[in-house]
Amino acid sequence: MRSADQVRGEFIEFFRQRGHTVVPSAPVVPAGDPTLLFTNAGMNQFKDVFLGTGRRDYSRAVDSQKIIRVSGKHNDLEEVGRDTYHHTFFEMLGNWSFGDYGKREAITWAWELLTRVWGLPKERLYATVYLDDEEAEGLWKSETDIDPAHIFRFDRENFWEMGETGPCGPSSEIHIDLGETVGPLSLAKDPKRGVNSGDPRFIELWNLVFIRFERQPDGSLAPLAKSHVDTGMGFERILSVLQGSNSNYETDVFRPILDHVAEISGRAYSPDGDGTPHRVIADHVRMLTFSITDGVTPSNEGRGYVARRILRRAARFGRELGVKEPFIHRLVPTVVRVLGGAYPEIAERQGHVMQVVRAEEESFGLTLDRGLEYIYGIIERVKAAGGNVIPAEDKFKLADTYGFPPDMTDQIARERGLGVDEAGYRELMERQREKSRAESRFGWQSDPARWAKQLGSEASSRFLGYDLKKTEAVLLGADETSVVLDQTPFYAESGGQVADQGEIRGGAGFVFRVEAAHKAGALVVHEGRFTEGGTEAATPGATVEAAVDLERRTATARNHTATHLLHRALRDCLGEGAVQAGSLVSPDYLRFDFNHYSRVSEETILEIERRVNAVVREDRPVITRIKSYDQAVAEGATALFGEKYESRVRVVEVEGYSQELCGGTHVRASGEIGAFVITAESSVASGVRRIEALTGEKAAEYLLERSHLVDSLRALLPAAGQDSLDAQVEELLRERKGLQKEIDELKKEKVRQQVEQDVLSQFEDIGGVRLFTPPSLDCDGEALKQAADKFRESAGARAVGLFSAVQDRKLLFVCAVTDDLVQEGKLKAGELVGQAARAAGGGGGGKPHLATAGGKQPEKLDEAVEAFKRAVREKLS
Repeated sequence: MRSADQVRGEFIEFFRQRGHTVVPSAPVVPAGDPTLLFTNAGMNQFKDVFLGTGRRDYSRAVDSQKIIRVSGKHNDLEEVGRDTYHHTFFEMLGNWSFGDYGKREAITWAWELLTRVWGLPKERLYATVYLDDEEAEGLWKSETDIDPAHIFRFDRENFWEMGETGPCGPSSEIHIDLGETVGPLSLAKDPKRGVNSGDPRFIELWNLVFIRFERQPDGSLAPLAKSHVDTGMGFERILSVLQGSNSNYETDVFRPILDHVAEISGRAYSPDGDGTPHRVIADHVRMLTFSITDGVTPSNEGRGYVARRILRRAARFGRELGVKEPFIHRLVPTVVRVLGGAYPEIAERQGHVMQVVRAEEESFGLTLDRGLEYIYGIIERVKAAGGNVIPAEDKFKLADTYGFPPDMTDQIARERGLGVDEAGYRELMERQREKSRAESRFGWQSDPARWAKQLGSEASSRFLGYDLKKTEAVLLGADETSVVLDQTPFYAESGGQVADQGEIRGGAGFVFRVEAAHKAGALVVHEGRFTEGGTEAATPGATVEAAVDLERRTATARNHTATHLLHRALRDCLGEGAVQAGSLVSPDYLRFDFNHYSRVSEETILEIERRVNAVVREDRPVITRIKSYDQAVAEGATALFGEKYESRVRVVEVEGYSQELCGGTHVRASGEIGAFVITAESSVASGVRRIEALTGEKAAEYLLERSHLVDSLRALLPAAGQDSLDAQVEELLRERKGLQKEIDELKKEKVRQQVEQDVLSQFEDIGGVRLFTPPSLDCDGEALKQAADKFRESAGARAVGLFSAVQDRKLLFVCAVTDDLVQEGKLKAGELVGQAARAAGGGGGGKPHLATAGGKQPEKLDEAVEAFKRAVREKLS
């Protein structure tokens, strides 16, 4: 039986021998494409080539691409674990031709690999082609020995599109009949009913896409300048066939993970429906391992939200197996053991992934507690109103805001004898999906891409900015807001470094102020505005002078080189796990995000500053070299996770201290940085910290200001010596805290006395019930509760009170009801205080005898009190 590594290797070697360049998988987070959540097709990294806006130094490629499909058009989440072949994460084996070979080679090689190399039975294979693709059908008949009766034509099923816009074209798919043990025997008599039907008996193995067109925003098809081949074969699917299984989960890329889930849970895995929790967990931990490795951090938005949702879904299925404590992180080493050989980056970041997953699992335990509290409140409200259905809005809020699993909402509702408005919930979810689809559409028509398409794939802008800050150039094109040149000193925004600014001057009498620069394939598009002249003077072919703002460039270079020094110092002080998770390099300051799980102490911050400034004083040379990627990494250069590197890379070395793969601009020697100071350290997300820092003149100004501030404090505290200033400030803060505590206690005592004195004289009688609504009190929420307790104690029986206070421009309410009224069931504090709070733009609730609430509109206090009184009268009547 072929192993997973053997099958993957045979595919890549087959096409390497046929002239294909082996390229590494792109990260699952698409580099430079914020409009796409995850890499969802093998062609993502080549889309610029298909559109004619970019080039590669090869015309044939092969790889195994990491894929995540959990949103938008490609959303398989609900099927994951319930069938045998859908996944959130999977591998896509692919081979490409960029204007080189066409349908003949793609079809011939696919058939050869499947039938001759891998020996699949020809009588079980079926080919599909697009409805009017006579050429493809003819090639299947003339170039292979497939049974002609096994070739079918389909319409939309065989026209592949990445999204609503972008490259597309007819496709030819290869399907296999897995046999009657998987589906009905009747399908064998009429396979066309099974192929492309979604029936698990006939599954798609390989999709050969012939990219010919670009789908326009208006829905029309525009022919591309060149035709391409883009193929994709689901690795797990072909593996299950070659290993003699009818399930992807029975292969050697899944079985070790399933066995580990069974070991942790004590529940053996079953290939049938009872094994759904095992399969979901095994799939989801793979997705989490690869996405977190490539830089995703669980959060409440974007990619982070998807990762958080996947993790919580896995944890929910873990509870079905009886596992309530954090356990998903324990599966990560098994994923690494299975796939780390093919994707070594997951092995390098195993510890980081485990820490992130564990932190999220522990957080989810708290989420479940909050969600349970919320849903129990909903159930109480629904039953109190005489209803029997949980509203769709509440189920949606539980899922969207609290991260509470929808199926758990259904289960708890059933246990309490309630239904759920499923139709309304599905409508709300569909609205959210539509919003997600709209946000995740490809931005093919961005302005820079428009220039690349207009000028063609042969046009390029040579970047001279590493050596020159001013140069002559030939103008290739211009409009009101952008200019394109054949060569430029302007650095285009990338790698966290902001773009250069400056001017482009034309001899015909125009000046264009460059405010930003962006890459569009091989072009650099300068964006800004004309300050003299206009497009009529900026004619293609004209010679211009392009000059970078030198002061801005120099300041940016200082900060970029300092970022490299900071990265190295962080890893030296905190460990090699403190790797970069994001950065911003601007002329004003630098911002550096890194993986770490606790606040960096003041002592460590000081040590990092000392290390960086020591390298600055040593004035070490900053050297740049071009090397092969493998050589650079082997020699110790740091490659950033989530970045996509070419075969040749630029290595920036601060001699004897740090080496990183980097395309940015830098100083010539570390001494040019001048000075380095950290101004802030904070948390960005779970497991990610952020440091902000200054260099050069801005660092010196910052340090001078701090020095004068310390002198001013010392002048105010003459008893404070050089080493005791911080100690005296701490003592003053302690004294202030103690005094504030005394003041708070005095306020509380005053409130208690006020309540005790007034309760028997200042009340309104409503049907034999004493209603107490004193003026707003000068106290905090805790004192307000104590006042309410004192009221219940002093009033004795048949009394209800509403206490209020204003704090931080918000209203605080506490309602108290004596025990005898609670037992009668007519007055409940939670319901009454809610009526008052809603009148002031807020809400709240609590127990029948004592409840709290808040209001956003203090000016409506009188209205809130009147609303409270009306509620009491209505309840008593």
